[in-house]
Amino acid sequence: MQFPNVDPIPIPAPIWLMKVLSLLTLALHFFAVQILIGSLVAVIYFSLKARSNGPAAQGAALTVARRLPIVMTYVINLGVPPLLFAQVLYGRALYTSSILIAVQWIGVVFILMGCYWLLYRISDRTTYGKPVHWHAIGALLLAAMVGHIYAANMTLMLRPEVWQQMYAKTASGLQSAPHDPTAEPRLMFVLIGGFLVGGFWLTLHSKLKTIESGAAELLRSTGATFAVIGALGELATGFWVYTVQPGEVQNGMHTPLYQIGIVVWGVGFALALLMAGVVLARKASGLLVTILGSLGAFLGIAGAVIVRDGIRDVTLLQKGFDVWKRQEASNWFVICIFLVLFVAGLGAIGWLLSVMKAAKPIPEQVNA
Repeated sequence: MQFPNVDPIPIPAPIWLMKVLSLLTLALHFFAVQILIGSLVAVIYFSLKARSNGPAAQGAALTVARRLPIVMTYVINLGVPPLLFAQVLYGRALYTSSILIAVQWIGVVFILMGCYWLLYRISDRTTYGKPVHWHAIGALLLAAMVGHIYAANMTLMLRPEVWQQMYAKTASGLQSAPHDPTAEPRLMFVLIGGFLVGGFWLTLHSKLKTIESGAAELLRSTGATFAVIGALGELATGFWVYTVQPGEVQNGMHTPLYQIGIVVWGVGFALALLMAGVVLARKASGLLVTILGSLGAFLGIAGAVIVRDGIRDVTLLQKGFDVWKRQEASNWFVICIFLVLFVAGLGAIGWLLSVMKAAKPIPEQVNA
């Protein structure tokens, strides 16, 4: 099956600009997703550990859990822009795959609602020192289910050769995407990153002055261990993702941009691993070390996003779709308004963070 030769609607901005914004927002989205995943794993661990190490584990669980609903807002809001950019750039592929698995795709909304509800329940229950491991396990499974559906759809959009057969089988949207050996590695790469980014998230919160020393030490040691596991896992699963790609796709990745992405991926995660090792060995969570580790994790994610984009473009090019040959009709007035509002939004976020920092801190205490 070949893609149609003509797009009915031209792209309203330069393709390079759409790509840059897509990659930036996707990297931010993955960063937020991995904070959520790592936080849920940590809450499960702390909730179970509270049986033997009550006050410290309960305090650590509370510190992480009360921020889960806030983290989810960033996951969702940072997830919308890259999806919209993908729809504009790859609409003919993404719309088709979404329709073929329509029930699952629409179901993401309801799965997210269930996950969100559980996060609020977790936050509320930890305030009173109640166990939340079953709630956190449920939320983690729902989040992983959303990731599975996304991985399946983003992989199916690269396989136009199976679309006609799937649609002939049923047009109800009830079917699942055929198995693809590249889908599971992609999902595992994102999920295992939860240990890395979530680990540094824990060590960052161990520096809070509003928590007790026992909870702070538990956050630091657990976060450092998580980060080491996550960095090693990201390096391993990233290599796995690349090696399961077809040979022609790997050959198409030998261009300067994608090679730079691979280097940034490796260097970023290596830096994150080094900083996590420092925190673990020193038995102290220096703020600078934690920031450098988080920066390394984000650089690794950004490099992986570039490589991911290359895999998509190279794969679709071999199937008859060249995104760089899309028709373009840039509306610079609208683009300028967008960029001004984008910068203003970043400034507003910075101001809100400064207000939050200046506000009186809320004690991280469990209500008996």
